[in-house]
Amino acid sequence: MHCDDPTCQKICPFGIIGKDDNNAVNIDEHYCFGGAKCRDVCPWGIPQRQAGVGIYLKIAPKLAGGGSMFKCDMCSDLLSQGKQPACETHCPKDAIIFAEKDKILTLVEEAKKEGKYSYGDTQNGGTSTFYISSVDFAKIDEAIAKKYGKESGVLDSKSQKMGRPHMNVVIKNFVSEDSALIKSVLAAPLVGVVAGAIAVAKSKKNIKNTTTK
Repeated sequence: MHCDDPTCQKICPFGIIGKDDNNAVNIDEHYCFGGAKCRDVCPWGIPQRQAGVGIYLKIAPKLAGGGSMFKCDMCSDLLSQGKQPACETHCPKDAIIFAEKDKILTLVEEAKKEGKYSYGDTQNGGTSTFYISSVDFAKIDEAIAKKYGKESGVLDSKSQKMGRPHMNVVIKNFVSEDSALIKSVLAAPLVGVVAGAIAVAKSKKNIKNTTTK
């Protein structure tokens, strides 16, 4: 969903989640320990762990989460080559548009004026992923909930299909509503040491990249 103010970025104990120039929320898999706090606090449960990869294999294979966390990065590798994201070019219905955010927001506002519904422009403080539908998203969420056996019509990050955003209109922001989780993460001294080491390593890597170009 690429939130404007990412909850996962605030809670990551290793400080390796950031937003790039395309508004994509990126996880640096080269330094991720796979602790999955980003998944736990994401209102949509989007970040998922890939086991058998990551820096933890070299540093602490029996600690952390056993892999690295991954999520959509808007195909940053393709964008760097001047290409469009794979989701847009491979969508069988040509239903995905990737463009400057101002242009997309204009399309969203035009759709609203036509009586259509939008999702993503206000959820969790706003995102860079927008859905437009002629059907109310509350009804869409009810249909998804019914399909997966949730009669209440309300899904959360633990009841949805992994990595796929639900259409629940009511979004829980864990930063403001789950302070116990935040305190437990920020209070871990080992994490502070590891995060510091990661920061130094990344700094050295950036200096090396700068001097070799």
